[in-house]
Amino acid sequence: MEGLNVASLPQQDDIKVEYHPSSGRPTKIHRFEDFKRQASAKPPAPDSEEPWLPFRSREDFEFAEIALDAALNQRQTDALISFIHRCVKRQHSESFTLSNHAEMLKLLDAASTTLTSFTKHTVSAEYQKETMKFEVWIRPLWDWALDLLRDPRLAPHFVWDAERLSKFNGTSFVRFIDEPWTANTFWDVQSVLPAGAKLFCIILYADKTKLSSFGTAKGYPVMARCANLPVEIRNGEGVGGGRVVGWLPILEEDEDKTGKKTYVNFKNIIWHKSFYLLLEKVIEIAKDGFHFTCADDVLRWLFPIILILSADYEEQCVMALIRGLKGKCPCPICLVPSSQLAELSERHPFRTVAATKALVEDGSEEELKKHGLRKVENVFWKIPHSDPYQALSFDCLHAYHLGLFGRHLLPEIQAYLNRLERETKFLVDDQINRLPRWRGLNHFPKVVKTTFTDGVKFEDISKQIIFACHNILSPDPTGHLLLQCLRSYLNLDMYAGLEVQTPERLQEGREEILRFSYLINSYWANTLETSKKNWAFPKMHTHVHLFDDIEAKGVSRNFNTKPNEKLHRPLKQSYQLRTNFKDVAKQILRVDHHSWVLTSIRDQVDELDKFLKSQASLKAPEDSDDALTLEASLDSKASESIPDDFAHIKLGSKQKRQSFQLLKESWQDDIAFRGFRRRLNLFLYENGVLDGPEMSLQENHLFTEYRFLKVNYESMVDWRQACDYLRCSPNFHNRPRYDCAILDTVAGPIFGRLLFLFIIEIGETTYPIALVHPLDAPFGPPQPQDLELGLFRLRARPREASEFFFCRSIIRGALVVPDNSRTDRDLLINDLIDGDMYLRIQDML
Repeated sequence: MEGLNVASLPQQDDIKVEYHPSSGRPTKIHRFEDFKRQASAKPPAPDSEEPWLPFRSREDFEFAEIALDAALNQRQTDALISFIHRCVKRQHSESFTLSNHAEMLKLLDAASTTLTSFTKHTVSAEYQKETMKFEVWIRPLWDWALDLLRDPRLAPHFVWDAERLSKFNGTSFVRFIDEPWTANTFWDVQSVLPAGAKLFCIILYADKTKLSSFGTAKGYPVMARCANLPVEIRNGEGVGGGRVVGWLPILEEDEDKTGKKTYVNFKNIIWHKSFYLLLEKVIEIAKDGFHFTCADDVLRWLFPIILILSADYEEQCVMALIRGLKGKCPCPICLVPSSQLAELSERHPFRTVAATKALVEDGSEEELKKHGLRKVENVFWKIPHSDPYQALSFDCLHAYHLGLFGRHLLPEIQAYLNRLERETKFLVDDQINRLPRWRGLNHFPKVVKTTFTDGVKFEDISKQIIFACHNILSPDPTGHLLLQCLRSYLNLDMYAGLEVQTPERLQEGREEILRFSYLINSYWANTLETSKKNWAFPKMHTHVHLFDDIEAKGVSRNFNTKPNEKLHRPLKQSYQLRTNFKDVAKQILRVDHHSWVLTSIRDQVDELDKFLKSQASLKAPEDSDDALTLEASLDSKASESIPDDFAHIKLGSKQKRQSFQLLKESWQDDIAFRGFRRRLNLFLYENGVLDGPEMSLQENHLFTEYRFLKVNYESMVDWRQACDYLRCSPNFHNRPRYDCAILDTVAGPIFGRLLFLFIIEIGETTYPIALVHPLDAPFGPPQPQDLELGLFRLRARPREASEFFFCRSIIRGALVVPDNSRTDRDLLINDLIDGDMYLRIQDML
């Protein structure tokens, strides 16, 4: 897309794109509404009219796709094929031709040749004068990269040059960071490459996983993603998403080997030798580059680098070859002494390849111990322009949700509650159970004695527990200090998860780290006599590097392990349903490769369908028959006549039309509905819909109630469209559900609870209207204790003070929770549901 003249006067929110000088591309300024970094959605002409080949028909392919997804075994597959053939025979159709499970596998194997598959290798090393050998399965990393580069569907989405993006705030352009190519490392490495060279940036993840329910069978997959692709593709599950590229050996430990330095070093040697097989071509190519004609027919000079290493702390120690928890310098990235892990205000020298390599090659055992290093050669040192210590990245899932919160803060809160009287601690369980539900947020019936192993559940409980126990812990100074630590952690977690980062947000995050350090050390000093808890552990320290990582490699979702953890599930399913529990790596990886191939074919089939549909609509647009969507829940008359300024809201869960008389009878016991018709007439008159009393709505006038509201809004985080699903129903999943929202008023935004949603027709126009219980009663200035815990209070007006609002006034949804320390009218905003709500409340505070 062409930009504006750089010399022209910028307007509010204009986006400036500064390309790396070696790209030869001039700086451009785009109007905010025109700025799009995604490729055109226009369906391209398909490469083939039969993308399902080598399957004989589309039906054969789709059957194989279903069978693989459902993990059908041979007996089930053959039985289902036999049944389908009987049905097909009756219909005299020959489109389904598969004969049995064996033929399906044969076709899958034939299709598998289109993409790089796995090969088995052997690595060996000597331990105690015995040569020990281990199997390694790899999909060579550069061959995987070439598969992506050959794919015409991905070609428009690759980004080959570093960019610096900034947004005009009315005074100056303010830089922002999101994707890896908008951050510093991409720019810096491109600056040292030869003119015209392009980076191919790789993200690698490795972690052991339990394949069996009891953890007796384990696997060690390695997964790869391409950082040149947008996050929606890179972190997605389709073509261009993460793939398993390796399966490392897991060395079992006998009692005589456990903990021995020589055996631990031996395991690390095997790990790095195994990884060398995966990286061998990358290491060779990265020296002088690789000329390749990509799917867009452009010849590029490509230099692969490992931009991001995404892993839990245990794997990071192996990647960095440090001694880990018991080492004198247990951080994989810097040389912080183990005694200072909780001092987050201190900065320490970073590890470098040159210095570390010199120590490993020539340093004494004492010097290696001092730096927490192992005397093992690191495979990542061999890759030019790649620094493993810079590539290692903070991981929100393991360091925060499973780590700092799940294993430390939550157990500390539970231990505190378990020291209280039985009635008091179970009051917390009751209070968390009564918290309102919210889409995308797990609900918990209890928490005091609950344990989890799921990082998502830990994350969700962290966003709610402070609202369930602040009235229990805050009266005690130690309990209040613990809640302050929790709140500071939650602030950090919110800053860490923002999809777009600006200098202001990064600075606020760094300041919050200092606050957290002060609070946690104060709590530690305050509980030394009553608790044996030591807060100087590596995951306490690692978030010192969080905002450096964001500046270097883009926002945290670029290096979060959560998308890769999802890829463990199909591997476990394959083990349990598709193997004979012997030689499992070969069987699991065969299924994984088949799945990748079918995903690629499915994408081509969908692409063909879209193309054919677009061609058909061009020929006969009046015959097009689009699939029903959520918006179709509106009746046709209403959806056609809703004014444009209602476009950001859509109503659903349509009820039968009713009269005001019927509504009066149904809600006569609810004071919020008293005078409903009279007050609605006044509201419509004041807003110019009715001309006067003679136009007033009568009791027999019909309207339509709706119990669902979809609200689109512009996120303050990344300025893109976000969406809330709100309920206004007396019976949603067997319980009342009346969600809250932020509403726009002349005096500014207020919070309110949705009581009734309806559309009324007046003349030829329909008006979506909401009856709302305002939550804006005055209650005085915020208390210091509330500010310390980040609590944003609301107070409901009397229920009879309900008001009408046009639905266009709804800005977005809000999760409002009860304040258990005060009256029923006192409420709190849960600002932790997403980044947009967090930033809005921060602005209000």
